[in-house]
Order: sequence, then C-alpha cells, then structure tokens
Amino acid sequence: MPVVVLLAPASVGCLAARCRRPAAAVRTGPSGTALSRAGGVVPAPAWSRPLLAVLGSGWLGTGAGLLFLPGFWSAFVPWTVNRADAQGIGVRALALGVGVLASLAEDDLTRGRPALRSVPAVAVACGIVLAARAADVDWRSGAAASLLALLGGVFTTGVTGQVLLRRAVTAGNPVERPRPTA
Repeated sequence: MPVVVLLAPASVGCLAARCRRPAAAVRTGPSGTALSRAGGVVPAPAWSRPLLAVLGSGWLGTGAGLLFLPGFWSAFVPWTVNRADAQGIGVRALALGVGVLASLAEDDLTRGRPALRSVPAVAVACGIVLAARAADVDWRSGAAASLLALLGGVFTTGVTGQVLLRRAVTAGNPVERPRPTA
C-alpha cells in the first residue's frame, strides 16, 4: 500500500518537471507544414496522428469512467472488480490516455523517447497478468476485445515510435541525444 500512496505524488512531480521544459518552436515552410524544430526535434508523421488520437481518447475515456463512475464502468472490465480496483485501474488508464494525448499535442518523438521505450513493456506486462489470470477473464466479452485492442495499440505505438525515431536519426535528422550529467 505505501508504494501506491507514493505513486500519485511522484507522477505529479514528473508531470511538473516535464512541463517546466517546453518543446521548441516549430519552423514552418511556405505551405505551413512543419519543416523541423530547433534542438533536433522529430515530429510524428501525419498518418499517425489520427491513430494516436483514437488510442489516447480510448484510454482517457475508459480511465475517467472507471475513476469517477466505477459502479457503471466496471462492467467494461472483463473480470470482476470492486470499487477500489476499478478506480485503481482507472487511474492507470487515465494516465496512459493523458500521456498519449500529450505526446500527440507535443508532436515530438525525441521528447517522448522514454515513453516510447516503456509503453511496449507496459503492454507486455499487462498481457502477462492477463495470461496468468486467464481463468478470471471473460474472453468472450466485448470488454476483453477492447482491452486487447487498447493494449495492442499501446504496444504498437511504442514500437512504431522507436522505429520512426531510429529512421530519423539514420536519415541525418539531427536528434539531440541526452547527455549524462556526472
């Protein structure tokens, strides 16, 4: 229980630290399209933005519903949960949704590098938990299919983002690498 109590303030602290260092301004071409940004920023491709919006909205809506109306929204979880469990799952889903939508608004694969590395592991960890608790999950429900689609989307987002960032680096786009402070 003490770890869970520390998780929320730590998350707020990380968000505050992230907001203190805003993204660089975008340079635009004559047609208004983004050319590049100062500091070696790599924007997300245009085709990925609608997909990120759907993924982020799905997590945000599910998370908010589970957090604020757990009695109703717990029916969308493919196993039996009590109020506290539904709200705990809601907080995590809400955090994923906010993170995906924030990355969409920021449009910077470079600043999102830590998230791009971590979200595939989050999806795999959730998959392992689902596999370990497979008997408790109602796999025939729409909620199970939706959860698997959202987890697949998070995994795909992380892997695809890493590939796009790696391609930008190899194509000569100057991506600023974090320098260790020692």
